[in-house]
This record gives sequence, C-alpha cells and structure tokens, in this order.
Amino acid sequence: MSAHQKETRTRIPRTIRALAVPIILVWVAYTAAVNLLVPQVEKVGMANAVSMSPQDAPAVIAAKRMGQKFGESSSDSIAMVVLIGDQPLGEAAHRYYATLVDKFKADTKHVEHVHDFWGDMITAAGVQSSDGKAAYVQLNLAGDQGSTEGNHSVDAVRKIIDDTPPPAGLKAYVTGPAPLTTDSLEASDRGMIKMTVVTMIVITIMLALVYRSLSTVLLILAIVGVEMGAARGSVAVVGHLGLMDFSTFSVPLMTALSIAAGTDYAIFL
Repeated sequence: MSAHQKETRTRIPRTIRALAVPIILVWVAYTAAVNLLVPQVEKVGMANAVSMSPQDAPAVIAAKRMGQKFGESSSDSIAMVVLIGDQPLGEAAHRYYATLVDKFKADTKHVEHVHDFWGDMITAAGVQSSDGKAAYVQLNLAGDQGSTEGNHSVDAVRKIIDDTPPPAGLKAYVTGPAPLTTDSLEASDRGMIKMTVVTMIVITIMLALVYRSLSTVLLILAIVGVEMGAARGSVAVVGHLGLMDFSTFSVPLMTALSIAAGTDYAIFL
C-alpha cells in the first residue's frame, strides 16, 4: 500500500471523528424535518396505497375482463351488503333494501354496479336464505382491492349503511373481499403501534441485561430512534411526492426492519 493511499484511509475516519457532533446534529435535524414537514408514513401509505391483487394474475385479468365485457365494473373490488332479521324478512325489509339500492346506484363515484337480485321476484330466492331471515346484495366498487380508491369506496358504502337506519329487528352488515382487505389494512395499522412498543421494551430489557449500563442503553435507544425516524420520514417524503406507491402493509415491515437494523449495528459497533 502506498503512503498516499494509507494517508487517505486514515484521513477519512479522522475527519468523521472531528465532525462527529455536526454529523449527529445534521441527522437529527433531517429526521425532525422529514417527520414534521410531511404527513406521517401511515397517512401517506393510506393516501398512496396500491392494489393488493397482482395485476398480472390470470384470475384478476379474467375478473376485470368479465366486468368490462358485461359492462359492470373495471376493478376487482366486490362488496356484499347482508341484511339479517330476527324474523323472516317482510315488507319493511324490502323497503329498506330498496332504499339502500337507490343510494348505491346514486353513488356512481364509488359504486360501479349493483346486482339487484332481491328486488326481482324471479331472482330473489337466489340471494335469500332458506329460512327467509337473510338476504344480500352484491356491489362492484370503484378501485381495486387495497388501493386508495378501493378503500374510499368501501368507506362510502359503510357510510350509506350508517346513514340509513334499518327498521326494528333488522341489521345490515358490509362484508366481502374488498371490505375484508380494507379491515386488514386498518388492523395492521393499529397493530403497528403495539408491535413497536413491545419491540422497544424487549430491546431495552435485552440491552440492560447485556450492558448493565443505563447510559449505554439510552444511547443505543436514541440511535435506534433517530434511525427509525429517518427511515420512516424518508419513505413518507418519497410517497408524499408521488415518486412511489406502496401498501400500508409495508409500513409495519419497514418499521420492524429499521428497529432491527439500528439495534444490530449499534450493538456490533
């Protein structure tokens, strides 16, 4: 190794050591900026969510083509509104059903097609239970399952149900593939907070047992916190600027990987 190469290799770590405080302050400032100037990554993920269905899958392609050929929908989002009564469904249930169907058809922004089988005497038996206490209507919604538009469509259907109180003894439920996907995303978002708290508690206990030094434990936790904040903020900026779409499922995964990577490097360094 030449003297010049050796001098260059020693100069870099010396420079980093001399500028350690400014480097730390820059990273802390960057972390604060990306977390304060743009929405949190969870909100960005919900606003830029992509479809959960692989668009090149034969089943998805066939479903969309079928919807287009029959003039029903252009997405793979399907929701079911189920009516369940304490007694066999009667005239009051039919009137309530007709009111819901009219509202669904009027909301062309979120509902692309309504399969109104229970409103026709010829097809009514096909969507009613054998005991006559339940019936359903199938909806084709705008936006693919898991996408931002698809989630908004599910919320719109639920709002119609909430704004239309059923008669006594009758209940209405929203179910199906699209609502299930939306609920899964929301559950994942809520569970991330619990996962992060539990993970940090476990890491704190592990560090305390290994180092037995409060200052060392706090230092490593601070490093992990800044690293996780910088990673989450950077992804939020990229998504907020529209440079990348991602599912909200990726947010918990990214948070877990950030914590793991930060703890790993802090321990070994």
